[in-house]
Amino acid sequence: MFCIFLLTNVLESYSAEQYELLFDQANRLAQAEKNEEAIKLYEKVIELNPNFAPAYNNLGMIYQFSGLDIAEVVWYFKTAIDADPKFDQAYVNLGKAYYNMGHFDLAERYTSKALEVNPRSDAARLSLGWICLLGKSRPDEALTYFKDVSAHTQHPSVFFGLGMAYFMSGDGARALEYITILREMGEDDLATQLETIIRGNEYQRSQQDQPLLRESENKVDPFVASAPVRTTVGSPSLERITVTGTIPVRLKGKLNN
Repeated sequence: MFCIFLLTNVLESYSAEQYELLFDQANRLAQAEKNEEAIKLYEKVIELNPNFAPAYNNLGMIYQFSGLDIAEVVWYFKTAIDADPKFDQAYVNLGKAYYNMGHFDLAERYTSKALEVNPRSDAARLSLGWICLLGKSRPDEALTYFKDVSAHTQHPSVFFGLGMAYFMSGDGARALEYITILREMGEDDLATQLETIIRGNEYQRSQQDQPLLRESENKVDPFVASAPVRTTVGSPSLERITVTGTIPVRLKGKLNN
């Protein structure tokens, strides 16, 4: 009996070491935009450990950037949450997915949950800032989130958000200051976008909880500039990912092309 117990522990230890190694390899492939190879390794990780939440999360990120139906992408993030209810990054990504679907209430609910399980999550605060600003028409609340993040990070997207929030709150003069800040940081593209919105009055004030977004050639996707998401094991972040050709897709537990 002792030998069997010892053998079981050795096998479990080896399996954990194996899937974590494969997971790190998959992350490196995804960073190099070798997505088909990365997907195969993520699938192998799930085969070794069906409850490894970061693998589902990163698969969802790859498929979302590849253009998979967003309703299908949601499944990956929900499965990651089911596997690990304290995995805040999956809540943030699920919130972004719902935001992109136009479901702003759900976006706010799941992103707020991310902040609940990890009160230090800047990614959650940044996302909530944009959800409140453009999805819920609550610029004063958005300002609070952006200010919280800006207290300990100098990321350009935070200053862009602050400029937008001040503009939507009616403080145009303060908003213009962030154009200068962005240009001093060398972020001319973001500065130009912000200036175009402010000087052209691109977004109009709306009633609370009514989305400010409208179709426009200059409409900003707030999540393009948001902070990259990292897995809990400290693997490389997955930022912009391009996918070409046919790739295998896991749909609700079933692998298809």
